[in-house]
Amino acid sequence: MDQVNTNTPSKQPDWNNILRQGGFAGLALTGFSIITYILDVNLMSFSGIALLYGAIFMVGFIFAVMAIRFQRDKVDGGYIAYGKALLIALLTVFIAVFISSIWNYVLVNFIDPDIISAMKDDFVETWGQSMPQEALDKALEGFDKAGDIGSTLKNAIFGGLIYGLIVGLISAAFMKRQPEVKM
Repeated sequence: MDQVNTNTPSKQPDWNNILRQGGFAGLALTGFSIITYILDVNLMSFSGIALLYGAIFMVGFIFAVMAIRFQRDKVDGGYIAYGKALLIALLTVFIAVFISSIWNYVLVNFIDPDIISAMKDDFVETWGQSMPQEALDKALEGFDKAGDIGSTLKNAIFGGLIYGLIVGLISAAFMKRQPEVKM
């Protein structure tokens, strides 16, 4: 059951809220990944990349705003500082990206191990002519690490933090609300 406090702001973020919204966002990103996998969307093309990052941004932003709004309106009595809103958004998006990364690890290693070679082919077809050979070879090496659990966890942590920070900075700016100072 959710706690409601209408008198004084809580010093701590509501972890149940963060885990719930981060989990839902992670499921939404996983669902998006499943749909693009089933529809065989070329995520290596410019439009595929735009679709992927646009969807990730929108899902992250929506669930970060929902997490901040719950904390602000239901836990902290209608007010939330920018820093606290940023922390809540960052943690929510971090959890979502982590869940999505685990799904991608499962997809690459257990469901469709051939997906990496298909992605490499799509990448070469889309970008191969416009890149120097050395840069192309280095980019293709990165695909081979996609099935490695260490690489997956490292990308989940760094990606979740960076992406969570970007989404958090924006969503916190919209959702912060300070009490009026009476003179």
